[in-house]
Amino acid sequence: MHLIKLEKLDESVLKNRKVCAVIGFFDGVHLGHKKIITRCTERAEQKKGVSVAFTFDKPPVNIIKGRLDKKLITSYSDKIKLLALTGVDYIVVARFDSGFANLEPEKFCSEILEKKLHIKELFIGEGFRFGKDSAGDIDFLRNYFSRDDVKINEVDIFRIDEIPVSSTEIRKFYSRGDIENVTRFLGRIPSIKGTVVSGDRRGRLVGFPTANIDVFEKYVTPADGVYAGYVHIFYSRRDSQSGDTDKATDEAHRLPAVINIGNNPTFSGKRKWVESHIIEFNENIYGKKIEVFFVAKLRNEITFTGKSELVEQVRADIERAKNYFKKPVLE
Repeated sequence: MHLIKLEKLDESVLKNRKVCAVIGFFDGVHLGHKKIITRCTERAEQKKGVSVAFTFDKPPVNIIKGRLDKKLITSYSDKIKLLALTGVDYIVVARFDSGFANLEPEKFCSEILEKKLHIKELFIGEGFRFGKDSAGDIDFLRNYFSRDDVKINEVDIFRIDEIPVSSTEIRKFYSRGDIENVTRFLGRIPSIKGTVVSGDRRGRLVGFPTANIDVFEKYVTPADGVYAGYVHIFYSRRDSQSGDTDKATDEAHRLPAVINIGNNPTFSGKRKWVESHIIEFNENIYGKKIEVFFVAKLRNEITFTGKSELVEQVRADIERAKNYFKKPVLE
């Protein structure tokens, strides 16, 4: 797989390559996205050409509206990794700024789709629009490329239980703490990443130490509550010969955990955290990068009358969570 920024893509790279391309922001890289991308990669193989996923570095809607209109399901780096796993030959990333947002549809087609990507076949989702004021649509594309015999394919929305698989629907599931459907629509266990920081240390005081990460405002997190899940800890190893930390190898450890999202109402907390109590684990991992996976919601966040009631409930949460660790889950 080749990752190239649009501004650095030489016009000769994809010329005469029988390019089959797919366009989208691909937030979450969910099953709906994968359906379109698979159509594109399969067609490229049939034509003995190359597949290209054309995407953007920032959410178009946030740039167009000039504010954080929608939280992201995946970070930019995770999105690229997930796109790479789909099997596309090239990922081309455009810097989405006000100038890009104001490209007229005709210029988008001529300067990018023709001169840069050299498309021979294009795959887009149902209702796809592009260009200044969203003036471009499938009819515009088909009319523009009719003289060049470029095929434009509109792929129907993929549905599960009659619900469209989309980033919007997945955000709704997140907001309700519906981890089962988030998992079904993503096609993988939902997760968030962060660096372990020092919290209020109340978990350790009651006998259940937690690894705390900040909740970033620009990323989607499940609704406040308590969840069963897993934690991956990334331990960096220095290169044995050079000692160069930039060449460190990450080694992931997957550990069962009970995870709380919220601000600890029992202790009148004001700051929101993702707190993971890793079961039967007592290492100091401050400063380590972790990935927290959510398997199922156990309950809502509760205000307890005192420490003993809280301890009793956490013990019950751990026992209930253990039932989920015995079940097979999507990778």
